[in-house]
Amino acid sequence: MSWWKTAIYDTCSLITLDKLLQERRSLSRSFPKKLLALEVSLSADQMYEDTADRMSERVEICEPPPLTELANLLATSDLPKSLSDVDKLVFATAIHAKIAVVTGDIRLAKAVRKRGPEVGNMALILKELVETKQLKSSVVESLLQGLADRKDYLLGIPNPKWSDLKDYTFPD
Repeated sequence: MSWWKTAIYDTCSLITLDKLLQERRSLSRSFPKKLLALEVSLSADQMYEDTADRMSERVEICEPPPLTELANLLATSDLPKSLSDVDKLVFATAIHAKIAVVTGDIRLAKAVRKRGPEVGNMALILKELVETKQLKSSVVESLLQGLADRKDYLLGIPNPKWSDLKDYTFPD
């Protein structure tokens, strides 16, 4: 089974997945029926209500660690100060539960990787879906362009092609 099928998804990854599913509903077959995420990721200060409503059907709420463990993890983690509070919770939850993380935040990704769990982003998931022949590269290229058109530069460029994704790595 792929690492990202049992991972915890950060807010931005849930939003990106929502956009992808709006573009291509059949993509839902490639993902588990339920994705792990924190309840706070679905809150009104993190995403639009309609996005939260759609994604709440796909999300299994993952509980953060107990407060004492949370405080200890955050105190000893040396996380970047610019990391959002929600991403700090994702970090602590992933490290405590020893689960992988899907995130678009390179700072969170590097912090998680230092502590052991696997980490990646939606671009790597799309790349894997092509490599395992679950999606065609032309479909993924279309999805990437659709995201770019919405100003979600998943690969960091405005006109992504399959060749850009084929050589893509994250968070390096």
